[in-house]
Amino acid sequence: MQESKQAHRKDEHLSLGVNLWRQRKHVQIGATFEDVRWLPETFPEMAVTDVDVSTTLFNHQFKWPFYIEAMTGGSNLTGRINGQLAEVAKKTNLAMAVGSQSIALKEPNAAETFKLVRKNHPNGFLIANLGADHPIKNVRSAIDMIDANAIEMHVNVAQELVMSEGDRKFYWLDNLATIIAKSPVPVIVKEVGFGMSTTAFNTLKELGPAAINVGGGNGTNFAIIERRRNRQPDSFNIDHYGLSTVESLLSAKLVHNQIPLIATGGIQSANDIVTSLMLGATMTSSAGFMLETLMDQGQIALIKQIEEWQLALPRLFTLLGAKNNTSLQKKDRIYTPALENFISQRKNANL
Repeated sequence: MQESKQAHRKDEHLSLGVNLWRQRKHVQIGATFEDVRWLPETFPEMAVTDVDVSTTLFNHQFKWPFYIEAMTGGSNLTGRINGQLAEVAKKTNLAMAVGSQSIALKEPNAAETFKLVRKNHPNGFLIANLGADHPIKNVRSAIDMIDANAIEMHVNVAQELVMSEGDRKFYWLDNLATIIAKSPVPVIVKEVGFGMSTTAFNTLKELGPAAINVGGGNGTNFAIIERRRNRQPDSFNIDHYGLSTVESLLSAKLVHNQIPLIATGGIQSANDIVTSLMLGATMTSSAGFMLETLMDQGQIALIKQIEEWQLALPRLFTLLGAKNNTSLQKKDRIYTPALENFISQRKNANL
């Protein structure tokens, strides 16, 4: 497949993103998972075998409360990685999202880099991916391309503004309302690493998507990636912009959000998954951390990592005396003073 400029951009995103994870040069944004402390459950009165870590979303029961998040597709290299991730997802019984399929709508030859996911994970729960400005016709095409069970419509103002060739107009709400009403599969509205505030959750309450992916900070930072890719000067530096995953989940609580939440952004362990579920997420997902493992150590290592998470989750639930996600969300926790300050300020702002 001959590579276009957009396909080359996919490869640049991949290379820069993985290198940031390798270098562990993450810009810390706000509260981290370590700012939420679990309280000991001295007498759990249960066994590990009593735990059910499955979760229900979109009227579908997922065996595990995490999936492989959207990352790649659109070029020869990223297509191969998509195929490998799909094989890992099949082996570990996980759902999987693909990267933005907009390139495949413009360049039909690129569609195979996404279709490969369904070929390699024929019975899996797959999530399509497009930007929030795409019309319903494109949404249907993206869904059909991989026989998707759901679709993520990503919102990425910060990323676009850093990109030299990015969008400069963002009128999305009417289009999203149409897509939510007409999509043949459940629609997830997803941030891409900058998190969501109470204002966003109030807006989404009116739209009514099937789920909200908070896409919080402290994972893959596309502001940094795009600035490095385009060698942008520091005059437009928004590396520290946004809310973390923890802050986004707590923001949803402050406005009594009732739409199911997916926690993405910096999840690197089973402990991070547990904390996210405790703070109100129905499902979680990991992208950059899994991608780095795949790129540096291969599929077997990534499968081993995922299986270690799957082994740890029931034990962590038992540690906290929680037989399921509903029970886990009722468990007390302690917040660090910095996180308490965030909660206090946001409460006052929403009075």
